[in-house]
Amino acid sequence: MDTQSTTPSSTLWLKIKERWKLMLLGLPFAAIGIGIFIWSIGIPVKTWYGMQAWQPVEASLTAAEVKSRRVRNEDTNDYTTVYQATASYSYDYKGSTYSNTKVAINDGYSSYGGFYERLGDTLEYDFKAGRSVTAYVNPDKPSQALLNRELRLSTLWFALVAVMVFGGTGLGLLCYGLFTLPEQIPGEHDRQKPWTTRRKWASASVKSSGKLTMMFVWCFAAFWNVIAVPIGIKSIDEFIQGNNPALIALLFPLVGAGLLYWAIKEAVRWRRFGPASLQLDPYPGAIGGQVGGTIDVRLSYDRAHSFKVTLKCLQSYYTGGGNERKREEACVWQREGYAHTQPGARGTQLAISFDVKDDLPESEPVSKCYHLWRLKVEAQLPGADFARSYEIPVFATGAQASDARESSEDHQQAQQEREQLLESVLDIQKIPGGITMYYPAFSIPEGKLAGVLVGGGFATIGFFVGGEAGFLGPLFFTLGVVFGLGCLSLLMMSLNVRFDRRALITQRKLLGADIKTIKVKRSELTYLAIAESNSSLSGNQHVIYFKVQAHRRRGMPVTIGDNFAGEVVANKALESISVLTGVPRK
Repeated sequence: MDTQSTTPSSTLWLKIKERWKLMLLGLPFAAIGIGIFIWSIGIPVKTWYGMQAWQPVEASLTAAEVKSRRVRNEDTNDYTTVYQATASYSYDYKGSTYSNTKVAINDGYSSYGGFYERLGDTLEYDFKAGRSVTAYVNPDKPSQALLNRELRLSTLWFALVAVMVFGGTGLGLLCYGLFTLPEQIPGEHDRQKPWTTRRKWASASVKSSGKLTMMFVWCFAAFWNVIAVPIGIKSIDEFIQGNNPALIALLFPLVGAGLLYWAIKEAVRWRRFGPASLQLDPYPGAIGGQVGGTIDVRLSYDRAHSFKVTLKCLQSYYTGGGNERKREEACVWQREGYAHTQPGARGTQLAISFDVKDDLPESEPVSKCYHLWRLKVEAQLPGADFARSYEIPVFATGAQASDARESSEDHQQAQQEREQLLESVLDIQKIPGGITMYYPAFSIPEGKLAGVLVGGGFATIGFFVGGEAGFLGPLFFTLGVVFGLGCLSLLMMSLNVRFDRRALITQRKLLGADIKTIKVKRSELTYLAIAESNSSLSGNQHVIYFKVQAHRRRGMPVTIGDNFAGEVVANKALESISVLTGVPRK
């Protein structure tokens, strides 16, 4: 291993080298936030504070009017009416007469809160009635005066929101780039052990994402709600005034409430369970060997507690371009099981072990497209649930754990779960010369029902809004109907399979009505195999579903089994079907 002395300058250079794009992105945001703070908060507050010493005098109005104009929103093509209060007046101060036209601290056009409209109406009424008004005069420069020195908190609030959004984002990115330690360890260049060059993997102890997740969720929830709450209040006011489409904006505070609930849950979890670091054994995790280790959880030991563990190899990549560019993850390989528990130094110790095949990609540095390995541990417990995620180093070393431990996939609860999943999906009946299989409608309903509800919600919003919101109402309605009906048809679809000495026959039915029938001669079949069909989120657990297919000499493979949750369950179904039909599996 080549090492070099680590100096503050080399560390700073490494930070800049790693994060220059991030910090460059933060600079304009920080500049905008600081500028908004100075011009929209700092200067008005300073001006208002100085005006508190200005002297009130009686003034005579010579003119007063509320001006209005229509302003078009370029995004929605809607028009909004904005108002400005104008007046001219004269006053006497220390024996001299002065005239002025300044009405308020800011004399521009505005629509929010109706401030200028009300102020202008009041001045116009006083002018027509011949009433005098109060002007506030600068004693040091009597030619300076105004009629209303009120500091509009609503204006400051929106400016503060902009400062938090722009300035908070920019300063946050800059502080992260300058003050957090670089991921690459300065001076470490061991090509034989690349995991030692990454700071978070420099030892066998790997921290979970619990604390980072909690901080991120709280910051995101705070930013969202600072913006969403005023939008929600404004939308209710608009709805009361007859603007029905404004109800769509209530989605923002509803999402904000959900984010706040999520943030509270993460804080409770962190307070209850502590860091719960993973001690890797072997270190690093081994392709062609084992991946696992131990976790000491701050929780009183109870043999009834069960901790589900999921090991994934993921590919992280960007999709789209420009404003539509986003990072996504695709699952390359996944295994599930349960941790073996025993009393530990902090309460409960979890022992985890997975056997990993030798043709999978290694952990890679973060780039536009790279592979990573993630271990997720979850347990449903009274009070706060345990949920931690660990990004771990996994390389092709072929190493085994130093302490022999039972595989998490062989845990009794994992085996029972797989058997239950298989029995709930695979219904095989023997017939002379073969088998029949039936996959009923309404199986694995969670994701499909959620899709129906989401589609119904969008359709309902679009229906009630109608054409009042331009194209948004019909668009919401159409998307909701199409998506909801699509999920509903999948929910109501069944599959019948007959597999005998002469042929394979499959029938797709929708509520008993034939939709599609496929018949293949037995002599045309070559082998059986599994393939990934779809994936979904069940609670906070990512589930990959597989299907069993019969491959033939010509034509596309025929699906003879579906909705198997996980590769292990699908392989068990494949083995059973292969044994009963005599068709080899791949």
